[in-house]
Amino acid sequence: MPVSTSSPADVINLSLRRIGYDRRVGSLLDGSKAASAALDLYAQTRDQLLRKGDWNFASGMVNGTLQKFAPPGGYFDTPWDPATNPQQPWAFQYAYPTDAVKIRAVRPQPGFLFDPLPTPTLFDTANDTINGASEMVVLCNTESAVLVYTRRVTDPTAWDSDFVESLASAIGRRLAPILANMEIVKMEAQDEAVSQAIAAAVQG
Repeated sequence: MPVSTSSPADVINLSLRRIGYDRRVGSLLDGSKAASAALDLYAQTRDQLLRKGDWNFASGMVNGTLQKFAPPGGYFDTPWDPATNPQQPWAFQYAYPTDAVKIRAVRPQPGFLFDPLPTPTLFDTANDTINGASEMVVLCNTESAVLVYTRRVTDPTAWDSDFVESLASAIGRRLAPILANMEIVKMEAQDEAVSQAIAAAVQG
């Protein structure tokens, strides 16, 4: 049966139920042991799962924003300049979409005739320095490229049920040993406190 989730806390509570943890969180910021542990891994696990699959709800498409391009005649007469030219052997460099977690494909602009499945072209991603800051970029040999990518969807109400179940399971696998270690530390601290209390009573 589909699971209804409207907040990150709902996802974490689903994870906690999966691993048999008998407490719930009110939010990722409520300060509880489970919430504090989940806060450290929630976003990372979500984005990792988004990258692993081509989820329909997270599909995005945008015309590439051109940053750099190779000289039209190649580098025979024009020396390669990293400030204006993309990494070789690529002809074009585009900005990485700000909400992307993965580039799925690079396609040419559609022509006059409708093509429902345009042929993807070779591409790569890399880091480059843009305006003094390191950024992810998309490299290809396609002019006026269309970037097909997986969006970073943070709203749980926009996820499909398969993604919710997969995310809850992934978070649960990571939370289980963390919470188990917390319980062990807690019990050891309680045992130590009891031992100190007994020793103090005996000495008194």
